Amino acid sequence: MEGLGIDPKILIGDIVTFIVLLAILKKYAYKPFLAVLENRRQKIEEGVAKSEEAEKSLVKIRGLSEEIKAAGEKRAKEIILAAEGKAQEHAAAILAAAEADKKKVVENAKIAMEKERVRAAERRQAEAMDLAFAVSEKFLAEKITKEQDKKIIERLAAEI
Repeated sequence: MEGLGIDPKILIGDIVTFIVLLAILKKYAYKPFLAVLENRRQKIEEGVAKSEEAEKSLVKIRGLSEEIKAAGEKRAKEIILAAEGKAQEHAAAILAAAEADKKKVVENAKIAMEKERVRAAERRQAEAMDLAFAVSEKFLAEKITKEQDKKIIERLAAEI
């Protein structure tokens, strides 16, 4: 090996130095470096797990939000329908009251018309009696007394 320029003593010293250096690096540099890498790997895994958990929570929250929104819309529709029903009932009550008032006014008008018709008939009858009395008085002034004339006129009026 001397022909190649390799000295066995130096080669053995280099191998021993390399093994000692390797043992020292393994003990003081490689193990702490691997520990740091393992610690970092664990933190990354925890971060990923927390991220996945946060994503799941976000999906749940979105689902709950949609459910709450749908429930709110449903409740709003129910309230609107109830309000419309009450409004229709109120409108029907108002229409019924107006109809009752209309019937009352029509009935009162009919009663007033009937009273006026009766009064007009009584006035016509009284005028007719007065006219008949005046006519009979002129024709029968000499022959029949006023009392007899009045009785005849009343009897005729009752027949009419």
